[in-house]
Amino acid sequence: MRVNPALLSRSINNRAEDKTDNNTAATSFGDILKQAINSVNELQKINAHNNYLLSAGQIENIHNVMIDAEKADIALQFTIQVRNKVLDAYQEIMRMQI
Repeated sequence: MRVNPALLSRSINNRAEDKTDNNTAATSFGDILKQAINSVNELQKINAHNNYLLSAGQIENIHNVMIDAEKADIALQFTIQVRNKVLDAYQEIMRMQI
């Protein structure tokens, strides 16, 4: 199973169309965050499936498996860094004196 680039870019294109179409409701930050987390989850599932196929000997091209694994790893690291920045910002706001 290979990662379909169209699948990954589809959610980005859908969000861009939502912003340009005035008839649709505005996409909230929470919705965008959910879509991003779902994309990372999908990459992790693809990576796990590719690892299973590789261990079963059903994949001959290890290069694509390694590329998919790195994509999943980078996406997860980026998500963790974004989470850390959001938590830092929240803690900074909570420390502010009113």
